[in-house]
Amino acid sequence: MPDAATSASTAPDVDLLDAPCRALAEAADAVGEAARYASGLALGARLPAAALTRGGGTRRGWRTLLRTLTEPAGFGWAPRGRGVARAGRLAGILAGRESLAISIAVCGLRARIRAAGATRPELLADPGTAAVLRAVEDGRQAEAVRLFRGIERERGAGHAYALLAPSFADILAWDALTDTNPFNDHAGWQIATGRAETADPLLGLGAAVRAFCDRGTGLPASPAAGPEPGPARGPVERPVLRPVPSRPPRPSARRRHGSLDGHASALSSHAVRLRGAARTAGWQDPRDAALRAEVERLATRCATAASGLALAAAQLQDG
Repeated sequence: MPDAATSASTAPDVDLLDAPCRALAEAADAVGEAARYASGLALGARLPAAALTRGGGTRRGWRTLLRTLTEPAGFGWAPRGRGVARAGRLAGILAGRESLAISIAVCGLRARIRAAGATRPELLADPGTAAVLRAVEDGRQAEAVRLFRGIERERGAGHAYALLAPSFADILAWDALTDTNPFNDHAGWQIATGRAETADPLLGLGAAVRAFCDRGTGLPASPAAGPEPGPARGPVERPVLRPVPSRPPRPSARRRHGSLDGHASALSSHAVRLRGAARTAGWQDPRDAALRAEVERLATRCATAASGLALAAAQLQDG
């Protein structure tokens, strides 16, 4: 058998690695949408007013929604949206409260970085990138970002991006979602769920802006001499290994408004899908054991959140 065929047969299957990454990104998006819808009901004006005046099932359903939105074994701290929900979310960030949607998104980013490293073993030959990837595998996001920015300072941003593309955007998004700055969460969320949009540096998103500057697979080792090219006028092609398209269709009106039952059903489906992703053949490396266990825990929390939404829907219907 030719050597080329032999080496190809031992390479990681990109599709197998991509499937769990896609499942995590889409689950994070679904949990975020469900939390936003539930927050709009529980922390809006109409349902609380009805619950306080009517009582009965309406009041029970409202209380169930509030518990579901703050249940550590389910949604975690999940207020999302406008008004009171936005204030509650910011308070949770400042207090260090954990959110299921963010936890799934961060897990997906780690999985994507791990998958990129598995499909590009040459990254381990560079001491700097090897140290970054080891920090990612161990869940040390702050150290991973520190090491990455150390490469930027020592070798230049272009060299750092070329070494770690397509992972550098995921590393910066991971840091944005887990730090205490609430103004860069939006950019991190867009990257984690595949809905990347240009960020505003006035909101403290300079790192995310740099992350969007290069979406290719890397810079050539020896660029040809000649005048420096001008700024790109069109979108730059993204790397092949991405969990979801960079610009998926916007949620339909039915999905945006939905129902508690609909969101509960969606979360139940994602819980099943996440459990399947944790057992995928692409994640059988012993180094992935902790990541698989984390996905299993997140799947259980999705199921718990789904049960809370379904109970609230039943109580509100009885009310």
